Amino acid sequence: MNYELSFIISSNVPETEHATVQKDILSYLEGAGAKVTKDAHSMGRRKLAYPIKKQKHGFYVFLEFVLEDKSALKKLDGQLKLNNNLLRYLVIKKDPAASKDAAKQAARRPVGTKKPEAGEAKKNIVAKPVAKAPATKIDLDDIDKKLDELLDQE
Repeated sequence: MNYELSFIISSNVPETEHATVQKDILSYLEGAGAKVTKDAHSMGRRKLAYPIKKQKHGFYVFLEFVLEDKSALKKLDGQLKLNNNLLRYLVIKKDPAASKDAAKQAARRPVGTKKPEAGEAKKNIVAKPVAKAPATKIDLDDIDKKLDELLDQE
């Protein structure tokens, strides 16, 4: 089964020690018998949506792995819980159909491009925005006069 592990490293951990924290997590995965398919991708320091353990920032890291033994997930979960350098972590099961849909979405034509005409070279042609006409100012006295005229007609 394909899984994705995302975790937040505490901002109390110096950036020079982030590599050792990631190595610890990779050793947990190796101990569980997992094979890493995508290396760790760090998004850097980000503000948290809400304070966690009185901290407002954390370092986000994502990686993907394959693990056939579901019982090894419990062992991995226990090891991640005991790691004090992590604020939060999440292991999710990747849906193979979702990754196929994502590939189809990526292959689609970008938004704002039009389909090439017959005989025209295939290239992305971006539609130009239409210029708006300048707005004319309307006086409130003119509006009152028009309303009076309409009401008098009835």
